[in-house]
Parts: sequence; C-alpha cells; structure tokens
Amino acid sequence: MSTVCNTAEKNFAVQTHPVKAPDEEYFFEGAEKLLELWFCSTKGITDTSLRSIPRSEIDNMLDIARCKILHSKHNESIDSYVLSESSLFVSDNRVILKTCGTTRLLAALPVLMQLAGTYAGLDQVQSVYYSRKNFLRPDLQPNLHKNFDAEVEYLDSFFEDGHAYCLGSLKQDRWYLYTFHREVEFPANKQPDHTLEILMSDLDEEVLHKFTKDFAVDGKDCFMRAGIDKIIPAGADVHDELFDPCGYSMNAYMNDTDQYATIHVTPEKEFSFASFETNQDLVCLYSQTRKVLQCFRPNKILMTVFANDISVKGKDAQQQLWDRELPGYRRTNVQFTETLVYAHFVRKAPHDSTSSSDEDDGERSD
Repeated sequence: MSTVCNTAEKNFAVQTHPVKAPDEEYFFEGAEKLLELWFCSTKGITDTSLRSIPRSEIDNMLDIARCKILHSKHNESIDSYVLSESSLFVSDNRVILKTCGTTRLLAALPVLMQLAGTYAGLDQVQSVYYSRKNFLRPDLQPNLHKNFDAEVEYLDSFFEDGHAYCLGSLKQDRWYLYTFHREVEFPANKQPDHTLEILMSDLDEEVLHKFTKDFAVDGKDCFMRAGIDKIIPAGADVHDELFDPCGYSMNAYMNDTDQYATIHVTPEKEFSFASFETNQDLVCLYSQTRKVLQCFRPNKILMTVFANDISVKGKDAQQQLWDRELPGYRRTNVQFTETLVYAHFVRKAPHDSTSSSDEDDGERSD
C-alpha cells in the first residue's frame, strides 16, 4: 500500500474488520452511500486535476472503502469507474464515490483528501455532500455507518460548521444529507450544477428477472433488453456490468463533458432496489424521470433534485417535481430548501383517484 494510504490509516481510527451477519438468509443492502467532494487550491493553482492521481492510489483508496474497480472509461473531462459495489467518477476538481452493501465509504475520506493535495495540489475541500437513504438492515453495516449520528460525528471531525438533515417522515423511507461549504480565496469559475437522484424500492416482479444472467448474457445485452437504452441520452458513452447470478451496474458520460449518469440494480425480490443519478442537461429531467419509472416500475420512490442558483435546467426540474404529478404515483411527502427539493411517492392502488399532490406531511426544511 502507498505511503499516502498508510499515513491516512495511521492518523484516522476506522473499523478494519469485516462485519459478519448472523446465520440467516442472504441479504444485500442495495441503498448506496454517496459522497461528493469539490476541491480547490489555497495557492490559486488552476492548471491541475484530480485525474492526475495514479490508478494504483485509487485502487488502494477503494480497498479501504471495501470495493474494487471492475472496468473504466475516460473522455477529456471525466474518468468513469464501474465498481464491484457501485461507481466512482473523477473530474478535474470533483470526486463522486457511490458504494452499496456493507462498504466503508467514509473511511476513504481522509485518503481522498490526502491524494487530492499530494497529486493535484488541491489542498482544500470546498464543498461536501454526503447522503443516503435509510438502510433496511443498519445492524449489518460497519460501525461507522450503523446510524446517521455516527456518520455526522465522523464528518464533523473533518469539517467545521457542517449541516445535517433528515428529509422525509420517520415512519417511512427517508433521506439523510450532510453538507459543508466554505468560502475560498481562489474559487473555481461557477458553472450551472444540478443533480437528479431517484431511489426506488419494491420493484415490479416482472422487472426483476431482466437483471439476471438467466435473462441477459452480459451488461450490453441487459442494457438493451431491459430498456436502459431508452433512459440514457443518445450518443452517451456507456460501460456496464451484469453480475452473476444477478445485479446490474452502469455508468455513462455525455460526449466530451463531465456530465454523467449511473444506474444500479439489486433485483432480489425480498429487498429489491434500484437507483438512478445524473447531472446531464441534454434532455428534460422530468421526462427522463418518467422513463426511469417506466423501466423499473417501483412501488416506492424517493427523489431529490439539487440545483445551484444558476442551473436553469435544475430549477425547472425542481419546479416540475413540485407542481406536476408522476402518472401512477401518489406523492406522500415533499420538502424543500434553498437548493434542494425532496419528494416521496408510492404507487397508486388500482382505482385510486387520489391526487399525487396530496402530501401527508410536506413542510419546509430551512
């Protein structure tokens, strides 16, 4: 292991032993932990990039998080990695790491920060976004991820004045978010930025078998036959993985930009889950959302749209999520902050004429 990784593990006490479930039926936690970091330089360095971090160092960092790279693709703006547990995207000053199962995502945080400073001269974290849905089996997670309070305490040890939120009812699926932002002396040029994330549970049984080796030969076959091709904008570069015996992961990036999309599917009936995430601005996000739901036909949906103040496409998607119905679904909760709209939906029962805008407990979160 590299000097950078050794130093990080020495300085930060993290759990290093595997978590073993008691003897019981197989279970896999499909809901991902998602970490997005934006870096900058305190010295005003502009001609550098996180993409200069060597592959060997990235591999070592992912070892700490307990996952590995299966394959990668690259363009002039972004490096895309499909992982054994979800995805990694690296652009010039942003890292997005998304891991499912019982991975230790946050244990890799100090390593990521050291690698950014050592190899890219980006020695300061400008913004942090850590989020996840509530776990079905939090008892099977590593100690660091068993509850959100522990995750917040860990993140606060690195970032002063971070903010933590729980969006959604405590009686149903909910979404946890930790954010941090600092004003810096040498900020990067501000660009429109938005992210759509759709977390889907209890998928239609007719959909589940499409993400198995019994149905498709490999990732490319699954991409076409399961209907993923109808979701991703035309012309995107795609690489994906169909796991044996089941499970599917896909990354895509748009032309010569750092716009991406990623899909992950856990198709076991007892704990089925799928996620979709993108920051693309080539097609309408509301229309894309409907295509995602037509593909996976989930019974429960948790959806978030983040948009900064200059993202016209993101703000439009937020407004549509607030104003418009999703055909076949009833909205049970909606909340919003200055930059984020959160909503929870359930599939309408047959002959249910309830308006999808009838929230049980929608309120503003400041």
